[in-house]
Amino acid sequence: MSAELSHDALPTLRAAFEATGSGAWLMRAIIACGLDEANGYRLELQLGDDRMRGERHATEARLLAGEVELADTDWLSLARHRASGLPLVAVAPYGAIFGGLVAPRGGVLRGLADLPGKRIGVVHAHDKNWLLLRAACRLRHDFDPAEVSSCVALGSKSALHDALCGGALDAALLYWHQVPALVAAGACREVCDLAGLLASFPVPRPLVPTSFFVCHEALACSAPALVEGFARSAATAVARLRADAGLWSRVARVPAGSWAGAALRRKWLARVGLPWARQMTDRLQELADLMAPSGAPRHALPAGLLAAGLLSRGE
Repeated sequence: MSAELSHDALPTLRAAFEATGSGAWLMRAIIACGLDEANGYRLELQLGDDRMRGERHATEARLLAGEVELADTDWLSLARHRASGLPLVAVAPYGAIFGGLVAPRGGVLRGLADLPGKRIGVVHAHDKNWLLLRAACRLRHDFDPAEVSSCVALGSKSALHDALCGGALDAALLYWHQVPALVAAGACREVCDLAGLLASFPVPRPLVPTSFFVCHEALACSAPALVEGFARSAATAVARLRADAGLWSRVARVPAGSWAGAALRRKWLARVGLPWARQMTDRLQELADLMAPSGAPRHALPAGLLAAGLLSRGE
């Protein structure tokens, strides 16, 4: 069989990611290094915008509509989908993908204790960054920003960035990869890295993956070799990106040697490539309980949430 015929015979895995998101970096690395074909499939990367479609991220909406087979999301969003009857499952761990609280430099907002009365921008009210910030303020300062601050939902991370830079907000919960360049430009400062806030929480320790690559449960059942092939290629790509700063700079499209680029890579290294173990499902439940609004009933993570690929073997 010729190489061309062999390539064409491989199953295709269509993946949707935001063009400005870090998930696309890992997908580019898989393709650039030939890790998809080496693991028995062909990855088709489809890049889109970061706007919400109703209450869902655009990539999640495309996955649920059957336009693609793979996307990424956090464990809380995945739990909400399964609880509402949408059969999505985790394929492989991605990382602890939390953002940062950013405020204009020279403003009065210096720490979490300064949040009461401020306008805080978020992508949407169910954003894990907002829920984590609320939990941290309850634990550290005995107030809930949802009750004492103004939460402004903008619907996309790019709109959030523009509103903060335009002076419409006192602070914003930006996605982690937006922060270094904005801070380097000099107009803003990072009040706190939300992943760092977890150190003050009773659980989970150490930091565990909270975002995952996900697919429909039907695909995991009907094409386990395809799913596991992707999981292997993702793990290999992460290892290569952690070891090779040049490769990372190329797929992230960040000039090597810049302060912002170095800061971005440090944040990436702290978030992506975290080991996964079977018992971490319990830690995610504990973290979900801590992040639940005050007085809200406890909701157990739905069964089957983390049931596919590497996760099913506890690797």
